[in-house]
Amino acid sequence: MIREWLSPLLGILMVLFLLAVAAFLWLSRRDSDIAAIRRYESLRKPGQASRRQVMYSFLQQLYSVCEQVPILRAYLHHLRKRLLIVRLGDEWKLRLETMKSALWVWSLLLLIVIPLAVMVRDLFTWGMLLLGLWVGHGVLADMGVQRLELRLLRQLRTFFGDIRHHYHRHGMVEEAIYEAADGAPYEMALHGQELYEMLTDSDAEDKLAQYVELAPNRYLQGMAGLSYLIKEHGDRKTESGSIYLKGLEKLLGELNLELLRREKLSYLLQGLTVIALVPLLFTRPIEAWASHFFPSMDAFYAGALGWLAKLILLVVVWLSYVLLRALAELDGGARHTSRTRWEKRVYGWPWVRWIVQRLGPAPDSREAERVTRLLKDTASPLRLEWFYVQRLAAGALAFAAVLGLFVSMHAAERHQLLYAPVKPGMLFGQLSVEDEAKAQEAAALDRQILEQVKEVRPRNERIIMNLLRQQVAGGEQEEQLRLTARRVMEKLVQLEQPWLLWWEVFLALAAGWGGYALPVGIRLFERRMRRMEMKHEVDQLQAVIAMLAGMERMSVEQLLIWMEQFARVFKEPLQVCLLHFEQGEEQALAQLKEDAPFLPFVRTVEKLELASQHLTIRQAFDDLEAEQAFAREQRKQEYEQLIEQKAGWGRWIGFTPLMTLIFGYLVIPLIVVSLQQMTAYYEQLQRIQ
Repeated sequence: MIREWLSPLLGILMVLFLLAVAAFLWLSRRDSDIAAIRRYESLRKPGQASRRQVMYSFLQQLYSVCEQVPILRAYLHHLRKRLLIVRLGDEWKLRLETMKSALWVWSLLLLIVIPLAVMVRDLFTWGMLLLGLWVGHGVLADMGVQRLELRLLRQLRTFFGDIRHHYHRHGMVEEAIYEAADGAPYEMALHGQELYEMLTDSDAEDKLAQYVELAPNRYLQGMAGLSYLIKEHGDRKTESGSIYLKGLEKLLGELNLELLRREKLSYLLQGLTVIALVPLLFTRPIEAWASHFFPSMDAFYAGALGWLAKLILLVVVWLSYVLLRALAELDGGARHTSRTRWEKRVYGWPWVRWIVQRLGPAPDSREAERVTRLLKDTASPLRLEWFYVQRLAAGALAFAAVLGLFVSMHAAERHQLLYAPVKPGMLFGQLSVEDEAKAQEAAALDRQILEQVKEVRPRNERIIMNLLRQQVAGGEQEEQLRLTARRVMEKLVQLEQPWLLWWEVFLALAAGWGGYALPVGIRLFERRMRRMEMKHEVDQLQAVIAMLAGMERMSVEQLLIWMEQFARVFKEPLQVCLLHFEQGEEQALAQLKEDAPFLPFVRTVEKLELASQHLTIRQAFDDLEAEQAFAREQRKQEYEQLIEQKAGWGRWIGFTPLMTLIFGYLVIPLIVVSLQQMTAYYEQLQRIQ
């Protein structure tokens, strides 16, 4: 076994060494005199395309070719949608980034897969490999998207400073943005140009609405709205300085907190997904090691319990990856998709609607209100009926999966009974080559006798011994024939066991109930994680209100619009409030408190109610500036607690597959098999005495 692994391992090490040498040579020549001469030659001969231009042209052509293949086209469009969050601006750049990300992910996965595929022999290992590829692809895609997001946020932080500098020089918002965009990096320059075109357009309000709808983050939305208000209504000097510069300062503060929080959380959660994926690579080595030093473990891993342990490990790895990804994506808003939900299509079937109406809760019952509240708290796009379709489908799949698992386990047991080598009762260490051949011959003899006695009625030990005398040449001892007949009878009794037992059907029903409850459990976990974010978002909304409270002609409705642009957790309740605001301010704000009953958010809405009745916005929120220093320290402490809580959850989830591999796949099976073998040895010793 070690020799089989040695050659591929040396090949992998050689490839990695060559890649390291190539990377060293490239980095050593990147900033050398040779590189400077090449750049000078490219400037001196503008008609000759550089290597980078040739490569970019090749990537554009490759993108066009991939779009002709349906599967690749669907994959590239999915990747494009994820990259649209950075609003790259032009189609050429978007196609280039999409193709670069796809090739980077494919190359890295192929580098990992090719050596492993040479060593894969069985179907289960291929299943583990495919699961690992799916998880690895998701990790790499997330890394690429997060890299672009963080790069844009860092560029935006510098962009805010440049706007402040140029605003001091010109005193005009659009000129400051134009000058700042002129010296900004490529991605930020695109956004700066869009902001300048929006402010100088004759229909700036519509352009603002279009930009806010497509802006990749709340800080660009806030800067666009603030710049538009200052351009339309003019800046105002207060005791603390310019309203516009004060607003930019608050936006910059929120941006810095967001960057620090993202970077620290990413640092604490980094590697956990890889740790959760590592057990998939070590199942085969652990199985080979245990079978080599403990021969009885070979029968365990080949039997039904071994397959069950492998399937449990696969499920644990998959759940850990899903939970870790949900834990890392809580900072973003809910993902809305334009495609039709499969739950909606399935609910359109008459018999499915009939089942949901019978098994689901009554429309006005307490259970319906509880589940509806849970869906609202998690910002789910599902209706109550669609959610119960999802629960029924999960329950049916879990029931069918566990039922199929038990049938597969019985099939594995039958295969093991028929084809496993017949080893002696007391075995210490490995069988020799001769003993292994004799064990295979004994298993073949058992299969032959079982095939002959399958249709015989009645069956007893004497009939089997007669068949054995006919098959065995040279004549064995009577005691040896009797032991063989007993072994064949035991196999025959086990083969005639039913494919499903009553307790297995009961466990399948219990698994179906667990699958039915699984969507609720997932949303309870999401709600717990989202509640960690609620106080953070209320603090951000209060910072937005403090930025706008000092501006003239600011109304409660405009504040709600700004809050809706910045919100993630409370986005849907704020949208509902804005839809009903024109029909009645008091009723809309009261409904907002009912839709989002989080106490700090309710206190903010109550101040908005006061501002809509008899106080000005500045008077209603006069305590925000007074408590700014205390609030800043409190937010810092709460952010640290929030990050530590998420990091703690991530560590528990990330190391669960590794603990399952060590204890569930090695330690506990080894103890169980050892106890069974000790019991068998003790019984044989009792017979000898």
